Amino acid sequence: MPRNGLVLVLLLSVILAGCMATPEEQITQGIANAREAFQGEPEKPNEKVGKMDLYLPKGYDIEEPSDDYNSMITKGNDSFILFINPNEKGASTFFYDLQKADPEQIWIADETFRQHGRFGFVTVKEIAEDQLELVVSSGGAKMTTMTGKDDVPQKMEWMMETVRSINTDE
Repeated sequence: MPRNGLVLVLLLSVILAGCMATPEEQITQGIANAREAFQGEPEKPNEKVGKMDLYLPKGYDIEEPSDDYNSMITKGNDSFILFINPNEKGASTFFYDLQKADPEQIWIADETFRQHGRFGFVTVKEIAEDQLELVVSSGGAKMTTMTGKDDVPQKMEWMMETVRSINTDE
């Protein structure tokens, strides 16, 4: 390879390496995405779990068997667990309080949101070197999954859109 070609390849490698987001940046972006989804208008429901209407992006499926308040949602090899407590209203901190009850838990991210009498949160816990647990909640709905760092922003966003679309205040 000519010398100029080698220099070009090295320069491109350095530029591309600089463009790759760190795990912290991925989590920060995920939290920002979740906050925006929480503060925005809820997505229009297009699916049903038990008696509850909810929004699911295209390509995601509710697995059977499912009961009225607990479901597994999948897309390819990804699995997400949805918990709905219809007794908890939009301002409920129930799911957050449950997570915080164990002082041994170490969360690498823990953000809460409040708007118009509603409460929501996102937490991130490291499970293994390249594996994170994401928990996203709004009022009486919570969703959790395991994922790699690169998928955090996109997953946190749609997970919040989904839990935010569930209205337990009725």
